[in-house]
Amino acid sequence: MITQFSISENRGIEKLRVDDLNVYSIGISTGGIAELRMASLPSRYITATTVDENGLQYAEKNVADAGLTKQIKLKLEDVASELPYSDNYFDFIYARLVLHYLPKDELNLALLSLHRILKPGGLFFGVVRSSTCEHAHMADSTYDPVTELTEYTEIDNEGKTIRLRRHFFSEDAFAAYVKSAGFAVSSTTSYDEHLYKDFRRTVPDTRTDNLVELLATK
Repeated sequence: MITQFSISENRGIEKLRVDDLNVYSIGISTGGIAELRMASLPSRYITATTVDENGLQYAEKNVADAGLTKQIKLKLEDVASELPYSDNYFDFIYARLVLHYLPKDELNLALLSLHRILKPGGLFFGVVRSSTCEHAHMADSTYDPVTELTEYTEIDNEGKTIRLRRHFFSEDAFAAYVKSAGFAVSSTTSYDEHLYKDFRRTVPDTRTDNLVELLATK
């Protein structure tokens, strides 16, 4: 079980209010550990999603071991697809290090859906990779102006060289996306965080990344 928590994870969980009882967590953060922390309030219900089947199975074990399967619902779900929730359904949306995987068109659709399912007065917490990250400026990194994704070289947690794609943001750029979906942006900030190569947090990255954090309301 992970015992060390990230800066951005802590900051997101700290934003939860006592009356945020219906939470939507995109990307099952750190194998369900963030969701377990959210469930410290017994009356809070968390819906957590991922597109990674192996990650889902790992999270399911953690949630089951904690005895919280009735409080935390885990499911395979793509935030860029039509979301199966009614309008104004969730009190709080937690989107840490997931929206930066989406190309421009999918990101716009996802944010519109997230705005639809968030209650009036609800909070949206989002964290993405910053445009100042080293990966965005490597010699062999390539940027696609249509998708706004940057493809770059990375060494995975098994030591293999791979090519990955992400959307890197300035504070203003991320805020512009969120505002265009109808949210009212409350704050943006940037900070450095030492991340990991795997969602279980067993293989630390050799570099420190800069993240953009945003808080918005509906």
